[in-house]
Amino acid sequence: MRIPLREFLATGKTLIADGAMGTELQKAGLEPGGCGDEWNLLYPERVLAIQRAYAAAGSQCLITNTFGSNAFVLARYDLQDRVEEIAQAAARIARQAIGDDGYVLGDVGPCGGFLAPLGEITEDELAHSLRRQIGALLSGGVDAIIFETMTALDELELGIRIARELGAPCIIASLAFDKLKGGGYKTMMGVAPQDAARAATAAGADVLGANCGTRLEPAEFVEITRLYREVSGLPIMLQPNAGTPRLEGTNIVYPVLPDDIAPTLAELAQHAAVVGGCCGSGPAYIRAFAEALNSNR
Repeated sequence: MRIPLREFLATGKTLIADGAMGTELQKAGLEPGGCGDEWNLLYPERVLAIQRAYAAAGSQCLITNTFGSNAFVLARYDLQDRVEEIAQAAARIARQAIGDDGYVLGDVGPCGGFLAPLGEITEDELAHSLRRQIGALLSGGVDAIIFETMTALDELELGIRIARELGAPCIIASLAFDKLKGGGYKTMMGVAPQDAARAATAAGADVLGANCGTRLEPAEFVEITRLYREVSGLPIMLQPNAGTPRLEGTNIVYPVLPDDIAPTLAELAQHAAVVGGCCGSGPAYIRAFAEALNSNR
């Protein structure tokens, strides 16, 4: 049986995460613009097959297929009343795939809009949506809540506070940084890594993370880690994309291949407690990473 995730992170061992979900759903037949989160209800066996492939490749934790399972994103598909049903199904599927010895991280992505006064979403509306999604994931038995690909501090801080209020056993705050032309890194909303680390730590996060990003190569996540370490001693989770995507005809191609990224991910494991992949990285990437990591031990 697994020990609580926070206890595992204190051991100093590296936990191997999974990779992309969106691109794997597309390979399985999800149409462009379709609702991948609804597949937890429509095609649970396909989601299970993807996550089982990650577990077989070496993933020790799986992220639930709930990146867009909030009321605002689901409303685009007239699914806003099924937040809880979708999230709980996702938690069950991930647990079935990873078993009792692995960890399940309940995924909470951005709401898809902006808080007032910048946008039209009120804090109360966002808080209600977060409570529904996070509460459902926790009732589904996840080992942690991960706020993933976040760019705005107000949304992140609110989410962390609610996860803490609802009794989340571990909270991961993962942001998406863009590489600036003049040097340095900031999120789409202008948040630097040090500011993100300060805010997430103060709000009550247990783990700092970085994933995805624009013009950000996998090796550059080492620098993100260094900037985090300037202001916080929390464990770190890193999930780089398989390089910077390019368009070939109508297809989006990620240029970094599994054997090319594996050494870099193994290097990131020297700096972070949890390492996996993000956009473009499927089970073959995790398998190559796991083999590289084990060969270095």
